[in-house]
Amino acid sequence: MEAALTADQLARLRAAHIYDPDAADAAEQLRLLERLEAQGLGPDALLSADRLGTLVLAAFEHLIRGGRRRTTAEVAAATGRPADELRRIWRAWGFPDPGPDDACWTDDDVAACEFIREAGALAGDDWALAIARAAGTAMSRVAESEVAFVRSRVEAPLVARGAGRATLLVQYERVIGSFLPAAAHVLDTLHRHHLVDFRRRYVTALAPSASNVLDVVVGFADVTGSTALVEHLQLGELDRALAVFEERTTDLIARAGATLVKRLGDGVMFVADDAGVACRLALELVDAFPEAEALPPVRVGLASGVTAALRGDYFGPAVHRAARVVGAAAPRTVLVASEVPPRAGGAGLGFRSVGAQRLAGFDRPVELFRCERSDG
Repeated sequence: MEAALTADQLARLRAAHIYDPDAADAAEQLRLLERLEAQGLGPDALLSADRLGTLVLAAFEHLIRGGRRRTTAEVAAATGRPADELRRIWRAWGFPDPGPDDACWTDDDVAACEFIREAGALAGDDWALAIARAAGTAMSRVAESEVAFVRSRVEAPLVARGAGRATLLVQYERVIGSFLPAAAHVLDTLHRHHLVDFRRRYVTALAPSASNVLDVVVGFADVTGSTALVEHLQLGELDRALAVFEERTTDLIARAGATLVKRLGDGVMFVADDAGVACRLALELVDAFPEAEALPPVRVGLASGVTAALRGDYFGPAVHRAARVVGAAAPRTVLVASEVPPRAGGAGLGFRSVGAQRLAGFDRPVELFRCERSDG
């Protein structure tokens, strides 16, 4: 039930320019302020947060993560789980250790901890924490993208028009009310889809093992001259260049049926089951950034071999080799390690040796080949 605010409280909020009874959305402002009061974020807390410059953040947190809050000690007492274990999970999700008096645990957080416990009972604590870290990392990136979108497309225009703080909060409430449930549904849908997709890919993989060993082609693609790019472009231009890189690499990797493993600032790592597919994808990635469009050039390096697919990443000599190979590639070229050409059978590809080169971290020179299209 929403708590009614007194005339004195409303006057104080109005004096601080948090509440505007003459605004077109005054009724919505009042309803939201009363809702926040009922959730424990009353006028005194709002005024204090406003003085600290954290008003929107404080209200945003209450709107996003409503309900009762408990400290780590209270959750430990209620669940019987050691406080150190709870803090370890909290850090695995990507959050700093809460203070002794920091009531940050919602009932949903506690339920998520129970899932990690069940995963630990099934596969061991190390694997459970790996799942927690992978989920935390993925959700961190999704959340950052969402917050950046709302700040730039919702909050910034309102601030530019001189909208009051309560109007900002009302708009946030509207976005959260419609956007958050839809986003949660989308994330659940994509999660299920990716589970099926990866399981399908594993049908043709090596037999299951404790290290989840796979025989794949590993690729790295990066923007050459990125340091100069950062120094000479305005932030808006840099954002466009990186957005184009992200959009085109994502599209081409997905279209080829490869896996985008991770982004590395101005680079991307991917894996493919088939060497021919990986080589053709690499050539397409290079072609996607033509000189005629004045886009920064891209180069790609490939290597192949047995890797361990663990914790949402890939590990093994082939990964290190591919990372070094791309560093030896010239702009707008594809270089591959010597084990790739024999595995990339089929028409349309040609390989020309560029000699044996010393790569950082490898004792012996590695023969590299330039991958090109062929009419044969």
